Amino acid sequence: MRGNGNPIQVMAILEAQTVTGPAKNLLRFCQLAQSRPNADVRVSLLTYVRAGGNEHSLSNQVIDTVRAAGLEIDVVRERYPLDWRVIPQLQRLFRERSPDIIQSHSVKSHFLVALTKPREMHWVAYHHGYTDPDFKMRMYNQFDRWSLPRADRVVTVCEPFRDLLVRNGVSRERTRVVSNAVSVTENASVEDVSSLRAKWNLPEHARIILAVGRLSNEKGHHDLLAAAASFQRRYPDLHLVIVGDGPERQRCQQQAERAGMAGRVRFTGYQRNTFDYYKLADLFVLPSLSEGSPNVLLEAMVARVPVIATAVGGVPELVKNGRSAILVKPGNPVELAQAISRMLDNPNLGATLRENAYREVLEQHTPEAHYVALLRLYQELAGRLAFAVAAR
Repeated sequence: MRGNGNPIQVMAILEAQTVTGPAKNLLRFCQLAQSRPNADVRVSLLTYVRAGGNEHSLSNQVIDTVRAAGLEIDVVRERYPLDWRVIPQLQRLFRERSPDIIQSHSVKSHFLVALTKPREMHWVAYHHGYTDPDFKMRMYNQFDRWSLPRADRVVTVCEPFRDLLVRNGVSRERTRVVSNAVSVTENASVEDVSSLRAKWNLPEHARIILAVGRLSNEKGHHDLLAAAASFQRRYPDLHLVIVGDGPERQRCQQQAERAGMAGRVRFTGYQRNTFDYYKLADLFVLPSLSEGSPNVLLEAMVARVPVIATAVGGVPELVKNGRSAILVKPGNPVELAQAISRMLDNPNLGATLRENAYREVLEQHTPEAHYVALLRLYQELAGRLAFAVAAR
């Protein structure tokens, strides 16, 4: 085992093809670790790809982003979601990399690490919550009941998720809550915002409500559309921009058409760069029925957009009702509509909320704060490893 003078070696297994919330936080952590003059931790990444050919010819958004950042990444080939041929590949990479700590970020990876991890390596499993799944995903999620109690630590993003983990058999002492983080991004230019308005045919003086997120049931877009439909006449200059894609997109579009709002709702699909959309918005709405520590909420806060959100999951841990956002009950389009009207009719309220939210995100949810919290966890585990070796 490595001595105290060497960086802690971490291998992070990331199951993703696009750079979404978990990937953003992991990549920021890796870059911060890499930038330290005396590195405390060194992270290599591992991901899966369903493809053949040479490892260096394999490519997706995550792999390309990692390599462009100058970070190390190993690629495991698979033919389908639970391909048993990945096991010898993982075992070989564990031997070759010999990390002090393995970290995993998805149900499949939790399960595979529980099966294959060498005894001398510690394991940190990251629990990001569960989406509204189909039958197959519900079956996969049951694997976590077997896998996660075997991890040395389970990191999750909010207290309600921690309670769920404990109910599912994970020792509370082994859990840690570390909320997500967000980078402070440069302001979009006036030209960028104007270009975006032109792209989506938005009138110059239209007021914009923005929602960003996967179009799935648990994200509550149907409630937002119902709320917006209720005050079409009261706010003729109001337009709704929904950024994201997913299984509910067609139903959401049909709902907008039935309500006569087709000309006032823009479905942009997935957008890799969303920051300009926040700068376009007069109001950000997060209508979710369930959440963890939503990155999109943090992004709206750092972009200084007034926020209305449902009080679910870790949302009340990120913003305070009446101070940095307006919080409403989930699944209640009437209450959501009332909150939107209150914000639209009171610009001073929106200005106060957005400035308070901006200060809070800078104080509590920076990548540096996230890095320190995770580094302490890794140091805790590495210290226990060193003690165990010395005691033999």
